[in-house]
Amino acid sequence: MFTIELIQGPSWQEPVETIDRRECDTDSLEFALGEALHWLREIQRTAPARGVTHYRIVGQSGAVIGGPH
Repeated sequence: MFTIELIQGPSWQEPVETIDRRECDTDSLEFALGEALHWLREIQRTAPARGVTHYRIVGQSGAVIGGPH
């Protein structure tokens, strides 16, 4: 299972604020990346005032990956 976070900041590695987060009930990092990118683009399109700039995916082990690059 992964947690997807939508964040605001200069990069996904240096978030200023976590805008939203949700659980992604999958063992597939590829699926989680696709869902994160889709969610990011959707929020940027429908709610630009929220200021979302990047996504981060946090695994159960605490490992983090993010984007877009």
